[in-house]
Amino acid sequence: MRPSKVIGVTGTIASGKSTACRYLEEHYGMKRIDADQVGHEVTRSSEVVRELTKAFGKAILDSAGKLDRKSLGRIVFRDPDSLKQLNEITHPVICQQIEEEVKRFREDPGEVPCLLLEAIELLRTPLLDLVDEVWVVWAEDEIRVRRVMQRQNLTREEAEDRVRGQWSQDSYMAAADVLIDGSGSVEALYRELDRKVTERMSAFDGKE
Repeated sequence: MRPSKVIGVTGTIASGKSTACRYLEEHYGMKRIDADQVGHEVTRSSEVVRELTKAFGKAILDSAGKLDRKSLGRIVFRDPDSLKQLNEITHPVICQQIEEEVKRFREDPGEVPCLLLEAIELLRTPLLDLVDEVWVVWAEDEIRVRRVMQRQNLTREEAEDRVRGQWSQDSYMAAADVLIDGSGSVEALYRELDRKVTERMSAFDGKE
């Protein structure tokens, strides 16, 4: 793929985005920015924690006074207004950090063929302006609920809250330049990624 190409990888919770990105990193030498990981780093900032505590109360803190993400999740994923408030506090800081990293990559990509920007909120933030195209990983609703239950040790009700609290999957899919089916096995996902990478390499080289 062309140097300094930036691909936004998005989709709803538990669709398979991270699995797809790890495979592209390991097998194609791509570099990844994980917006969720940046978000974790941001919410360790004392300033951000202070703002979150003002917004949601001390119930979101653990016994050491640090952010308890699970407690925060119980609040925001049951209330769209709370989720919006959370995003208003954290997204500007997250986006600024990611924008700086993308800029550094574009200035000096080195031997990296492509930068992946993995972000669940890609389509609703300024991060969309940073990418050259959008890859959406999708999966059936029931599969996503089961994955969330297993991955985060949540009840079905809590998992369904998280799935329902997302932007609709149809909205993601409508915005995609490339669609990736993450409903099946990991091996099936890898095979589809291989096909899509081959297709996009041809497109980047002007062979379509």
